[in-house]
Amino acid sequence: MNTEPPAAPPSGRPDGGAPPRWATKPVRRLTAGELAEALTYLERHHPDDDVLGRALAGEFARRTAASEFAHRTATTTDRPTPPRPP
Repeated sequence: MNTEPPAAPPSGRPDGGAPPRWATKPVRRLTAGELAEALTYLERHHPDDDVLGRALAGEFARRTAASEFAHRTATTTDRPTPPRPP
């Protein structure tokens, strides 16, 4: 009978699954959806990792603000200018 613990799976993850796509990318290259997914994962599995949590949250906030600014700018510049009264 083998009394040693089983070897870790090749991926190094306890569940043996492949890491999510976002786990192998730099933070600046993550999409907004991937950032949200990473934040959710971090909150569930590593809530004490403040450094990574702040980096992800900061990038998510920056992206959200930039997206909102681009949306507002596009909608205000696309409107036709009303004609001036004679």
